[in-house]
Amino acid sequence: MANQINLQKFVELCKREINSEDNERIQKIEISSQSIHRWLQYCHYHYTNLVNSTKEEDLFFDRISEYRRQGEKVIVRHVYEANIIAFLNSLHAMLDSFPYLLNLFIPVYKNPDSTEIKWHQEFIKKYEDHCFGNDLKNFMFDPTFNKVKGYVNTTKHKHLIRISNNFEKIEFEDFKFRAPKNKNNGKISYEEEIVSRQDAIAFINECHNYLVPKFFYLCNSVISAKSS
Repeated sequence: MANQINLQKFVELCKREINSEDNERIQKIEISSQSIHRWLQYCHYHYTNLVNSTKEEDLFFDRISEYRRQGEKVIVRHVYEANIIAFLNSLHAMLDSFPYLLNLFIPVYKNPDSTEIKWHQEFIKKYEDHCFGNDLKNFMFDPTFNKVKGYVNTTKHKHLIRISNNFEKIEFEDFKFRAPKNKNNGKISYEEEIVSRQDAIAFINECHNYLVPKFFYLCNSVISAKSS
């Protein structure tokens, strides 16, 4: 993954600013930043496995039979399906935990376990005067991010999203997601949209090569606010 980030910076900058006796907050930031780093490694692991299990010959033999690659006990379809859902679950967990880290780093709620700390208009608005405010809002509105949320929420709360193999590529069946929209009154509403026959590998590549670096950019923007 390009544009890596040093998540330890969150800890280092916080230690400089706050009283060294506030060990609980520092410990929470350490755990949160370490967790994000670990989720990132999981993403990389599942992405690599997915790429290695969806080569042209893998998709061909998967399409015509219950194909097992040499040395593997499960069919290749289960390999790529499992890595797709594991990648997206890990990515969603990483991105969804960022508001918690942000509130620890630049607190707007005294209770770090408040249910208001999430990707929501009221939480995001509390940072609008910071230099990274626009980056934070832009990320919340990102279509790829919201498709990831839609995919994960469907598979977690309803059912698996089936995947078809047409020899040349694998595609998701249609799934829905909630897209945030700005209204004239300044409020944000959510409109249901459909992702239709999305190329599964193209979507994972978009997440890996675009959304993750965009998340790194957001993290760097937040870090810069403390550094300056």
